Amino acid sequence: MNPAERLAELDAILTEELLEKGLLGELPEAYRLVPLPLDEPEVAQKALLWAHEAPNPEGWPLVYALFLGGRPLRLLLPEREVPLGVSQAA
Repeated sequence: MNPAERLAELDAILTEELLEKGLLGELPEAYRLVPLPLDEPEVAQKALLWAHEAPNPEGWPLVYALFLGGRPLRLLLPEREVPLGVSQAA
């Protein structure tokens, strides 16, 4: 799977997670999502290049979604973080 396809897949995974946990309201009204799989460097590099080089005439804030093993861990919003991953504590 090429990096662009993987980014689209991660976007869908994140949307499903946010819907399931009722967290869509945590996102800004308008934003640009940057999925960052911490264990997939080629895909993460593509996402970061897009985030910093693609035109953003609307000035929408970037929202970074950190993934590990294909599962979302947390959202990095402009002014705060939102944990998403399942707690490892028993």
